[in-house]
Amino acid sequence: MTSPHTILIVDDESYIRDLLVSVLSLEYKVLTAEDGVEAFETYSQHRDAIRCVVTDLFMPRMDGEELIGQLHAEQPDLPIILITALQDEARLNQLRERPNVTVMPKPFNLGQLRNTLRQSIAAR
Repeated sequence: MTSPHTILIVDDESYIRDLLVSVLSLEYKVLTAEDGVEAFETYSQHRDAIRCVVTDLFMPRMDGEELIGQLHAEQPDLPIILITALQDEARLNQLRERPNVTVMPKPFNLGQLRNTLRQSIAAR
């Protein structure tokens, strides 16, 4: 059964977007974007509906870190799940310290992502 919650998935890799949509659309209304620029445009159009954003870190035009900054400038309490293959522990720790941001290293378990989504939406 689909919940009334809308989430936004942002990743420049179409196969990752497609996988996440196929898994998460069973529980949520899912919007997608290929990069941070498209994601911010989508967010601007659906800001009252979006309850959580799942974004990659490395993308063309606008990366995940810049997207987080823009989204949180508009809505500081918006939960964001940042998925990344980044191995730089110092940078990962900086990202983890941001409020309302959960960092999930790639590869990640889809069940873990679903649980993190539920917790992020419930905490809001």
